[in-house]
Amino acid sequence: MNNVLNLLRHTTVILALMFLTFLALDQFNPLMNFIDNDISRWLLALLCVSGIGESLLSWRESK
Repeated sequence: MNNVLNLLRHTTVILALMFLTFLALDQFNPLMNFIDNDISRWLLALLCVSGIGESLLSWRESK
């Protein structure tokens, strides 16, 4: 259980840093279209699922 939680924590941090980088790059060069493409949508969905999974597992462990 701890391995899964650690994996989710690392995945969440990595994806969040990726999106912060995408947002910064998109501000400097909007024509690169980092945010509004299919890969970014899938990564955002993975970030959401990872965050929800991490929250649920942490909540379950705290009880």
